[in-house]
Amino acid sequence: MSCFRIVCVFDDFYMVIKYTGQTMNSKKKFCIPAVISAVFIIMSVFNSCSSDLGYGVMLWEDSEHGVSEGSIVKIFIRSNISNVYVIGIPETKEKIEVPLWKVTEPESRRSAMKTAGRFAGYEHTYASVKLDGLPIRAIPDNTARQVYRLREGEIIRVLYKGEGQVVTNGRGNLNGDWLRVLTEEGTLGWCFSYNLNLFDKSQLSQTDDSDTEETVETDELLETLQQKVWYPDYFADMIRSGRIDPSRMDPTLGFDMGAASQTVRIILPDVFKTWTYTGITKESDRQYKFNDIQVQMTVRNEDSITVQYMDDDRRLKSVSFVSLTENIEELVQNEQLRRQEELKAIAAAGPVFRSSNYGTIEFNNENSITWRNYQLLVPSIVSRTALGSVTVTIEYFISDSLKSAYDGVLTFHFMGMQDGINFLYKMTPEGIRLEDATNAVIRDGVVTGRGSSPLIMFFSK
Repeated sequence: MSCFRIVCVFDDFYMVIKYTGQTMNSKKKFCIPAVISAVFIIMSVFNSCSSDLGYGVMLWEDSEHGVSEGSIVKIFIRSNISNVYVIGIPETKEKIEVPLWKVTEPESRRSAMKTAGRFAGYEHTYASVKLDGLPIRAIPDNTARQVYRLREGEIIRVLYKGEGQVVTNGRGNLNGDWLRVLTEEGTLGWCFSYNLNLFDKSQLSQTDDSDTEETVETDELLETLQQKVWYPDYFADMIRSGRIDPSRMDPTLGFDMGAASQTVRIILPDVFKTWTYTGITKESDRQYKFNDIQVQMTVRNEDSITVQYMDDDRRLKSVSFVSLTENIEELVQNEQLRRQEELKAIAAAGPVFRSSNYGTIEFNNENSITWRNYQLLVPSIVSRTALGSVTVTIEYFISDSLKSAYDGVLTFHFMGMQDGINFLYKMTPEGIRLEDATNAVIRDGVVTGRGSSPLIMFFSK
């Protein structure tokens, strides 16, 4: 297609398109949106005729088209409407669209090569986040403005190392470096590496039959790790806090290296993954790769590891696991017994509790009650379909800040209702106080805050 100059004249919403050497008049009326659309169409035609914009460096891989991070790509078009570049796939004639944040700004090829050199040593480096809420800052200073807060386990791209202010924790300086990082949503900034697990993503790609790759045959650290049982790291958090949640502390959950079967398994409440590998390659003192699968393990210490893997959507995932000396089954059984004893104590204090406004609660046993005349709670708290037969359980803990005002949380499961109803409770010599916790703040099985303007009821013995 040859290039030709286009001039658009809009007069009383008529459009006249004049070509060099030829004129074509369109006598059809256009509404304003149509005129605007026409302008963008013409701009697109003009851009398609113009020369390319230059070259850029890929900051985040495009796995779908096989364009890796660090590649120098030709940039043909920039669309500020769609926020994408049209780039060429290296060594092919194919063009694709990528988000603007995935590529550096267009420049000459020589300048792009210099830009790529700035990322030397970090071409394929990513990091998983160890601390929920870890900030990304505008400059490498721990007091600088936060531009993003990371989630635990989130994967970010590491671009290069920079110089910045020393980071302390009140007891001394922290080990680490200030890193220029990029999130998967396109946010750029600086993050201190102390709470990051760095890894080379290229080592997660499928392995080949290269003779240069050496399989580990004897490795004392690896042998030690393979003999341990690995649980999700939140098990250790529950043990430290003394808040064992039987619904989340399932002894079947965890990470299994399958030393005998050479089958890796990751089992979590919402994840079940298995892979078969052919061997394990030691990438560094603390990093191992499972051959022929996209799984890599970073050793934090002999009782703590982080596993990176590629999920079904080709997204990097990072999960931490711990080895424990405690008997998980025994911890769960003890917690279930403690909860049952707590319910028995409440039932024994009654077993009948009465309120002039909210009816009568009668404990049949520690887990079963009959609630009569609760009509004032319908439908704001109790469903119209609910029946008065109720099963009572303890499913949540309360935070330390609430312990002075409450003894715990009771969950009432009304027959005829799908979901349970949570109440904060407090035993007194006269009876029991219940507070609706429907809108309370609950995180990881712990009620950390009351709901706004909750209903409070008192039932006397």
